[in-house]
Amino acid sequence: MSRGPRAGRARRAGGTGPGGPAWRGIVAGALRAAAVHVRRLAPAAGRKVVAGREAGYRAWDPEVIGVDTAAERAVIRVLRRAGVHGLLLSEEAGEVRLGRKSDGEPVYVVMDPFDGSMLYRRGIRAHWFTAVGIYGQDGLPRGAGLVDHLTGEVVLADAGGASRIARPGARPVPARPSGTTAVEAAYVEAYMMKPAFLYPTAAALRPLLERARFILPNGGPGGFVDVACGRIDVYLCWQEALTEVFSAVAVAERAGAVVSHWDGTPLRFRPDIHALYSLVCSANARLHDEVLRTLRGVALPKGLTP
Repeated sequence: MSRGPRAGRARRAGGTGPGGPAWRGIVAGALRAAAVHVRRLAPAAGRKVVAGREAGYRAWDPEVIGVDTAAERAVIRVLRRAGVHGLLLSEEAGEVRLGRKSDGEPVYVVMDPFDGSMLYRRGIRAHWFTAVGIYGQDGLPRGAGLVDHLTGEVVLADAGGASRIARPGARPVPARPSGTTAVEAAYVEAYMMKPAFLYPTAAALRPLLERARFILPNGGPGGFVDVACGRIDVYLCWQEALTEVFSAVAVAERAGAVVSHWDGTPLRFRPDIHALYSLVCSANARLHDEVLRTLRGVALPKGLTP
């Protein structure tokens, strides 16, 4: 997507009701509510299996635990209080209608309520995130953000750009990708924690991974935000679900990162909760082009179905 024209259209699309600059505040409120509920949740309650997923969706990770639903419900309450109207697409709840037709601009809300739940189950304090992205009927982002439940960092984006709040009470600062332009100097992120992803990813991406300076084996919405904030230079999104992409990809785009499919075609939003995406998110255009050249001829593995 070209960021300039789209940003202009997004500003004009606010209209009445929640819109324009208000979207950032709604996303921020939702993320902070999720953080409060996760912080207050007793570990035993957070780790308890409370539901199963819809048949055919994320078959390799079929259980929903307490921390997932606690964060999700907290976000939904904030969205409803804010009068958000449209369709929620969430990793745990699936598709949920929000608001009434009279409540302003209809939108799609894409949420990953608690990324890192398998780590949470074992008390491993790493990569615990909630992410929310809001899109208009035109497919353009209205607002997006992510909260790190361990550090308290909140990163937010709207048509005006992306900003980072390092900890509760800190002043917002612009989120900026790094200036790294060579793969040999790049910190690369790709999800490899589950065996179904580890071996195919390491084997297929070897031409790129063996050239990189460092590999972080994480993914999901945190990967896009890591690039937006300059911590990671390239995030390789491999067969990731809609909820893990569109909950936070707008943060990277608004910060100035470059995002495309592996063949270089632009990313487009479509409200299909079963859709899978293989993307490259790079800190800048020069690095992005080099990564795409390296990936030519790399075939996507079969059998990875979130």
